[in-house]
Amino acid sequence: MAAAATILHADLDAFYASVEQLLEPSLRGKPIAVGGGVVLAASYEAKAFGVHGGMSGREARQLCPQLVFVGGHFSDYQRLGDAAIKVIGDFTPLVERISIDEAFADVAGCTHLFGTPAEIAASIRRRVRSELGLPISVGVARTKHLAKIASQVAKPDGLVVVDPDAELSFLHELPVELMWG
Repeated sequence: MAAAATILHADLDAFYASVEQLLEPSLRGKPIAVGGGVVLAASYEAKAFGVHGGMSGREARQLCPQLVFVGGHFSDYQRLGDAAIKVIGDFTPLVERISIDEAFADVAGCTHLFGTPAEIAASIRRRVRSELGLPISVGVARTKHLAKIASQVAKPDGLVVVDPDAELSFLHELPVELMWG
């Protein structure tokens, strides 16, 4: 039997755009992009039209004429990203932050306190949603690499647990673009 899946990867969904929609409720449900000349981030509503980060603002507007551009509130991104990472830290001290809006966590030593890794991941998701108002996707797996891929599969706003005995079959179903690194 393979080792237990105790590594979590938590990733706030469309983070900059989600924060903008949180700060300005009239933007909720609308296609928005953070940036101007270049799209820094896009909401899921904008992504449905093919808009993505790194794209020129002109090209984004051609794909989605109703796209709303917002300038960005970087201090709020930092504050909310920190708060989400703190929620994860409430479950385990073994947190490795890898960007403003994502982190790995090893929950092997705290399952006796908080439940299975899947239950811990679900609790993190509930707390981030209720306390911060933001969607977060979490992947649970035996390794960081697999947990990161699982969180991408979980998007938007979901939870995917990779059974250690089914890792290969999990990976075989996925496009190579989801491979991290």
